[in-house]
Amino acid sequence: MKHVVLLAALLALTACGFRPVHGRQYQAEQETRLSSVAVVVDNSRLGQLLKAEIESGANPDYERSEKLYTLNIALFESNLYLFVNPDGTAGRGDIAFSSNYSLVRTLDRKVMKTGTLKRVSSYNISETADYATYVSEEDARRRGIIELAQDYKLRLANLMEGLNAGATP
Repeated sequence: MKHVVLLAALLALTACGFRPVHGRQYQAEQETRLSSVAVVVDNSRLGQLLKAEIESGANPDYERSEKLYTLNIALFESNLYLFVNPDGTAGRGDIAFSSNYSLVRTLDRKVMKTGTLKRVSSYNISETADYATYVSEEDARRRGIIELAQDYKLRLANLMEGLNAGATP
């Protein structure tokens, strides 16, 4: 009896259009869709790192495809010092990244979607070792950009699914 109920549930899932997100076929289709997006970010070091991480995540095999959409990103960074000691030194810092984006259809330059993604990355501040603080801050900056790029990949996958289905995002 359990097998019949399980089989009926699985058939109901396939009938409603359910597809496993981690299935190979779905991932291959998703990479094809995401490879049709050109990423444009400012020429700063962090902007170029963000662009490279997004492109690497969206198109890991670097397959050439026609760019049907352009993702324009404006990246902003701010530093916030936390845990200020009585002597005025800080013990921890946060790097906050905020990025505004617009997804534009290349054919007619129509803006399909705009939004904002944010990410915060933390690091320790050493009172006695300036170089250790510098390395910690740079690592936090790099990790924050990589996580922001992952957020963009997920957002793009969601947007492209809607655009390919004919829905207006």
